[in-house]
Amino acid sequence: MVRIDNEGLYWSFMKKTTYENRLFLPPYSTPSFRQSPTHGLFQNPTVYSSQRSYPLTPNLPLPSQQSFESLEDSFRRMTLIDHNSSRLQSMRVESAVRGQIGLGFHNEGFGSYDFLGASMVRPPPQRQPSFPGFDVYRQRSRSFNELPYTNRRWPMNTHWGTNNSIWSSNGSQPENPKSNLFPPMYNNRGQEWFTCSSLKELKGRISAVAKDQKGCRLLQKKFDDKIIQREDIDMVISEVKDQLHELMVHQFANYVIQKLFEVINQQQTTELLLVLVTRKQRFMEVCTDTLGTWAVQKLMLRMKSQEQISILLSVLKPIAVTLTNNIHGHHIIDQCIFTFSNEDTKHIADEIANNCMDIATDKSGCCVLNQCLSHVQIEARDRMLAEIISNAFILSEHCYGNYVVQFVVGMRLRHVTSNLIMQLRGTYVSLSMNKYGSNVVEKCMKCSSEHASMIIKEIMFDIDFLKVLQDAYGNYVIQSALRVSKGDLYDKLVRFILRHYSVLHSHLFGKMVLDRVKCSKTNRV
Repeated sequence: MVRIDNEGLYWSFMKKTTYENRLFLPPYSTPSFRQSPTHGLFQNPTVYSSQRSYPLTPNLPLPSQQSFESLEDSFRRMTLIDHNSSRLQSMRVESAVRGQIGLGFHNEGFGSYDFLGASMVRPPPQRQPSFPGFDVYRQRSRSFNELPYTNRRWPMNTHWGTNNSIWSSNGSQPENPKSNLFPPMYNNRGQEWFTCSSLKELKGRISAVAKDQKGCRLLQKKFDDKIIQREDIDMVISEVKDQLHELMVHQFANYVIQKLFEVINQQQTTELLLVLVTRKQRFMEVCTDTLGTWAVQKLMLRMKSQEQISILLSVLKPIAVTLTNNIHGHHIIDQCIFTFSNEDTKHIADEIANNCMDIATDKSGCCVLNQCLSHVQIEARDRMLAEIISNAFILSEHCYGNYVVQFVVGMRLRHVTSNLIMQLRGTYVSLSMNKYGSNVVEKCMKCSSEHASMIIKEIMFDIDFLKVLQDAYGNYVIQSALRVSKGDLYDKLVRFILRHYSVLHSHLFGKMVLDRVKCSKTNRV
């Protein structure tokens, strides 16, 4: 690699090692540099063992040997190294943190040097380089391990240090002082729990243990034991009932509460139910929580008496619509419909029927509404069906409402299906070209054979029939029509499709319809 400067001189650049590279200096002397790089004190064989000359172009004279100066000579000028040649020979790179060649100072940097003057200012005497053999840690402050043990102990008046705390240590000094860097809760956490033979030994700290991952497993194991005593359950209930809402939504404690609900009797079920529903806002938060909703359902499975059911449903009625449209809360309404009788859930069903459209167009609500149509009393169901049929077109084009319409058609209630299909009459072409409505049209043709011909004729004789054939969703409607049509209706539908063969055979979706026609003919033959 060659560089040409302004005077036309050629400078050769050669890739050499660090010690073989030299600092090329101008021909005139500079007071701040020494003129004799081969001084007797600098007998570094790595640097001066070879007197090889570097090839240069003939246009540039060779520099004299006095023009070269090594890094060792530069630092000697700064008086940072000793004149002892043996120590200079052992100087190496100690650490990337303490400098490039081992100049690591403990307290100060290079800020006190004067780089602007003719010579460097001698550094303060307390600065010493960290060469091999030099005690680097001699001037460091005392480390943590050098402090007296009493100064390093965690204060015993803190939350973790009290003797009454579940995290307290045994008070003895550990063999390894470093083990006390953190409070005992990180060292001995949960060790004493697994030595407990009964729940009585955890009295006064059940809630705290339930919130710990290991502690919640221990309590669940205790509840699984068949020999658990009634007084132990009473003790647990007395400690957790004041924090019941908090524990039911806790990532660990909620599993303990669910286990507790499995072993309580009916009297205790009523007691915990009253504690849960008394604070309605907190109860609402638990029902809509991803963990709390399962704990509430577990309690509902333990409810057997009419008093318990009445207490719960009276609280759920005002918030039934909110829970129905909630991604977590709708499971509780589903549980009510499946678990309790129609007479018990009558008020819940009435609330859903009064808000049928809002629920039918919700992601979670549409699922609850479909379950209500199958399980609630006939009076409430008829109210829901009437609302759905009157808004059938709007629901059919809705991303969630179309599932409700399809469910109603799939119920195969003759008068209901007939009323719904007639309600949609005149809209089947537009529904066929709709992402969600096309599913409703297919469902109507498959589930009602007596109305399928009416739907097919409406689409087939429409002026936009070709658009339906070429539509991304309409082509599936036509393929379903080919499957369900029979006799003369099928032949007429095929002829109407083949009229547009010249357009369909090169169309992305039209080809799919032609392929279905070919398959249908093959199967019928």
